[in-house]
Amino acid sequence: MSTLGRLQHIKLKGFRSIRELDLELAPLNVLIGANGAGKSNFISFFKFMNKLLDKDLQLYVAQQGGANSLLYFGRKTTEAIEVDLGFNPYSYDISLVPTKDDRLVFEREVFGLNRGLDTPDGDWLNFVTGAVATSESQLPADDPRSAGVIDCISDWKVHHFHDTSETAKVKLAANIHDNTRLRPQGENLAAFLFGIRETKAYADIVGMIQRVAPFFQDFVFQPEPKGQIRLRWKHKGSDEYFDAHMLSDGTLRFICLTTLLLQPNLPTILLLDEPELGLHPFAIQLLAAMMCSASAKTQIIASTQSVTLANEFGWQDIVVVDQVENASRFRRLDEAEVTQWLDDFRMGELWEMNLLGGTPE
Repeated sequence: MSTLGRLQHIKLKGFRSIRELDLELAPLNVLIGANGAGKSNFISFFKFMNKLLDKDLQLYVAQQGGANSLLYFGRKTTEAIEVDLGFNPYSYDISLVPTKDDRLVFEREVFGLNRGLDTPDGDWLNFVTGAVATSESQLPADDPRSAGVIDCISDWKVHHFHDTSETAKVKLAANIHDNTRLRPQGENLAAFLFGIRETKAYADIVGMIQRVAPFFQDFVFQPEPKGQIRLRWKHKGSDEYFDAHMLSDGTLRFICLTTLLLQPNLPTILLLDEPELGLHPFAIQLLAAMMCSASAKTQIIASTQSVTLANEFGWQDIVVVDQVENASRFRRLDEAEVTQWLDDFRMGELWEMNLLGGTPE
């Protein structure tokens, strides 16, 4: 776990549908908006940064279709992707420019101390500066100051448990020792649960699942040859053991989300892309409660299309995303614009009534 402080501020230019963004982040950030507004592009930015500091930038850029597909309206419109992450008092500042062969290289890479309290805003004490025109990050992992941002961003994974098909990874056997972090699609769910089975968090996870699936008694851990393990569970009132294929899609997704949010050692940021998909309204309410609880220990950034989920949060948690003049616009709500409605309506209802924005124009 990184010792770096919470991510407090993001400035971003030229990334996908985001022409320019200047956003303060809270412990809990719930993005609401119409299809195509840019919510998923914002979430994908965190994966982009994760790959960048894992020194997998070039592979990721190629997999996304090249630099031109990542630049806002392509290189004819946008000359660079610019990023400034504020962890207070530290900042990580980069600029990436496209090459003739459609890669992205560093024009600037700086990690430093923002001395805004003592000197004019933007005055920096530069700790480390990466080399110019390099294809991968040059931040030294052996410098304790820059190591903090590397450790923090290496923890950024976008979790989406949408795939519950017959061949979904969460239903297959996993390496029993792959239990440090729950993987983005839950592919090591059985191994992860096996690793925390003696903790209070595990008991909390089982109890929460039983609130949505009263028939569920417990998980059954049966290590297989060659160090493999797969998800198995026991039905109340039965001696039979069942595997993940016998769980409904919604129940399996809820198990993954519950494990992620109630785990004993949370990542530096939890990134959730439409976590409500396939869940019963009561399960969505429990999901929101777990998100609120987890945000006291870590930071959560989630996108949603669900009025039911949005109803469970306060105005301080909401980020409204709209398409304005062919670009994604992100804004936090101001208390003054919602105060008159709060006694009679919840946030999702106000969104549905088009009083907040975040709806098709």
